[in-house]
Amino acid sequence: MSEAAMLPELARREVVAMHAFFVAWYTGADTPAADFAACEAAFAPDFRMVTPDGIVHERLAVLKGLRRSRRSQPASFAIAVSGIEPLWQQGDAILLGYVEQQYRDGRTTRRRSTALLTRETAAPRGVVWRHLQETWMQVAD
Repeated sequence: MSEAAMLPELARREVVAMHAFFVAWYTGADTPAADFAACEAAFAPDFRMVTPDGIVHERLAVLKGLRRSRRSQPASFAIAVSGIEPLWQQGDAILLGYVEQQYRDGRTTRRRSTALLTRETAAPRGVVWRHLQETWMQVAD
C-alpha cells in the first residue's frame, strides 16, 4: 500500500485513539489509553482548536485545559466517534470529517468535527493534529 493510501487509515486510527484518551483521562482510568505524553505529542506545535462555541484555543491552552480536566467525569462518561471520512488529501496532509457523540450525566451531546492532520513519523500514531473545528449538532430524540 502506498504512503498516500495509508494516510486516511493513520488519521482514522489517530481520531479513535485520541477520543479513547479523552475518556480514560476524564474518567481517571489508569489504562495505557490515558498516556498524557502521547496525547501531547499528537498535537503539532501550531495546533489550533475552534470549539463548538466559536472560541479559538492554541495548543498550550488545549493542553492546560486537558491537564486540569483529569478525573473530571464519572466512570459512566463515554464518547462515540462515527462517520469518519476523508474530505480532502494532498501530500502528507488530510482533512477528516467525523461526528463525536458524548454521553455525560444522562445527557447526550453531538458535534460535527473537521480535523486537519499531517504525517509525522515521530508522532505516536504517525500523524499530528494541526487544526480542529467543532460545531454543535442537534441530538435526535
